[in-house]
Amino acid sequence: MAQTVSALDEAIAHLDSLIAKLQSVPPPPPTTAVIVPPVVQGRRDTAKVESQESIDTAAAAADVEKKPIPDIFKDRKKPLKLPGGGAGVAAGPPLSSKSEHSENFDKALIQVGLVLSVSDHPISEKLYVCKVEVAPGETRQVVAGLKKFVHEHELERRKVCVILNLKPAKLAGQVSEAMILAGSVPTPDGSEIVKVLEPPLEASIGDRIFLENEGPSFSPAKQLSSKIWEKIVPLLIVKDGLATFNDLPLVTSAGVVKVPGLPDGAGIH
Repeated sequence: MAQTVSALDEAIAHLDSLIAKLQSVPPPPPTTAVIVPPVVQGRRDTAKVESQESIDTAAAAADVEKKPIPDIFKDRKKPLKLPGGGAGVAAGPPLSSKSEHSENFDKALIQVGLVLSVSDHPISEKLYVCKVEVAPGETRQVVAGLKKFVHEHELERRKVCVILNLKPAKLAGQVSEAMILAGSVPTPDGSEIVKVLEPPLEASIGDRIFLENEGPSFSPAKQLSSKIWEKIVPLLIVKDGLATFNDLPLVTSAGVVKVPGLPDGAGIH
């Protein structure tokens, strides 16, 4: 019996010891709420904003698709007016830079010819009847009033300047199909000095004669009217020993046309 009481006392003492140990352990800290850092919260807000912007952009794009796209090239289809009367991209026909005088000259077909033969006119003491090669393989008859001024042998086998698109004419019964150009000036005694125009020696038969810096005309008249020729002649003059039209020298691809022996202002016809 004494042993049983002792065992019971030991068990109670052991329980008391356990309870004491449990009471000595500090209680666990209280649970704290998880606070979302401001940065994370800001990212969430940004994501919401970006999402909303995407929705707005898509809506704007859909709205643009409904509207017609403006034609940014529309105005380029019209002439663009520039200072000085010029035109810009896609403009209409360009304004001609040539004067009316130059345009008239362009209608005349003037070429280098070679006089093959010279004979006296059968009934006129003032005229020659010449055969002139005006282009390779093309010969024309020219009746020229040069008999009083140029000896026959000086004219034969000579290169001359010939206008080809005047209307053919009969001179004292002989058909003249072209005109040899010459310069002339009156003398105090009432006579006249006449000199035939001289193309460059290097010029070839059939070479075009044109105005310096302007180039040959691409569209001479099929037949030059007498009215246009009458406007051209007064502007054909000798200057510094050269044949000029409205102060522009007459040239070929080989050089200038000369009229030696005549003073400035002498006419050419």
